[in-house]
Amino acid sequence: MTANNNKSALKVFNDSGTKSVDWWFLYKLPHDVKPQKGAPAKYKKTNGMEYLYFDAGQVEPLSLSDYQMDKKEGALFHTLNQLYSAKAADLDSLGWICYNDEIPNTKKNDDRKGHSKGVLAFDVNSDTAFWLLHSWPKFPDIKTGAPGSSDYGQTFICIQLESIDELRTIATQMYHHQEPQVYDIQLPKSIKKDDILYKVATDVDVDEKNPASDVAFKSLGQQAFRLMAKNRHWDKDFWIDLVGPHLHSNIEVETWRRGTVPGTEDSDQKDRTIDALYIDLSSLGIPYEWHYTKDHAKWGATITPDWICVADINRQTSQEKRGGGTICLKDKILWKNLKGLEKLKK
Repeated sequence: MTANNNKSALKVFNDSGTKSVDWWFLYKLPHDVKPQKGAPAKYKKTNGMEYLYFDAGQVEPLSLSDYQMDKKEGALFHTLNQLYSAKAADLDSLGWICYNDEIPNTKKNDDRKGHSKGVLAFDVNSDTAFWLLHSWPKFPDIKTGAPGSSDYGQTFICIQLESIDELRTIATQMYHHQEPQVYDIQLPKSIKKDDILYKVATDVDVDEKNPASDVAFKSLGQQAFRLMAKNRHWDKDFWIDLVGPHLHSNIEVETWRRGTVPGTEDSDQKDRTIDALYIDLSSLGIPYEWHYTKDHAKWGATITPDWICVADINRQTSQEKRGGGTICLKDKILWKNLKGLEKLKK
């Protein structure tokens, strides 16, 4: 299945910006990482805007992009440029909801809201939509297109959805669980107050009785995804008590870890959630590695089967009081590539 060819259709663009793809995954490298000893001369100390790229149907491994995140190039820019460059004539049909627990251009954030970051975007005329989930604080700034900080590693996943109704499925879960801190909204006039997209853009409804959630959805190309999330009232660890047990596997996780970190045994007492200590790209033929303290990415890879989870919430005790979620999918190549990056000890 291919994307709607309507001129107004929103698309998820590939890294060169030449065609649409069903979904992509990006992994931004941290700033100031030196190449490993003996690396070819072409590899320099990182500036924090380099990134790894992988998209749907790709048979080649996860690879270092030719582009930079602070330039007007690459998959992230080409996809979001549809919003950055929107003209007044487009705004009757084009909508977006940007959310981040650290809003661009301000230090005033609501810590009661979810530890969640992303963009819901849609076009009502073509019934097209995409969802970007990421870990980059203070991004995106729709008015300027300015990137976030270069300091740490970050992860991004963007999915072309089947329809706006599929986006509504995601928005419904967000309304009750992820508790997004919304800061930039564009809603077409056709989106009325009783529409879940309007509701999630303007408020959230979080009830302590809402259990953690595991919702299935599909991309336009029929890739199956699982969206797991919990709200602040759930009061358990996201990775140990939700993701690991639901996937029925040991899972190795890379997240921002500061302060108290939960244990490793999942709540079902059958599997373990294990923290990565280093990220090492040498298995991809890329001579960079860094300690987890230089990484703000949030992702996990199961031992078996081949599940990949890309998230916006960390594995640390303080996050039990925050809403947040993860997108999980099966892709054998991406799973093998990411699984090879995590080093549990030095």
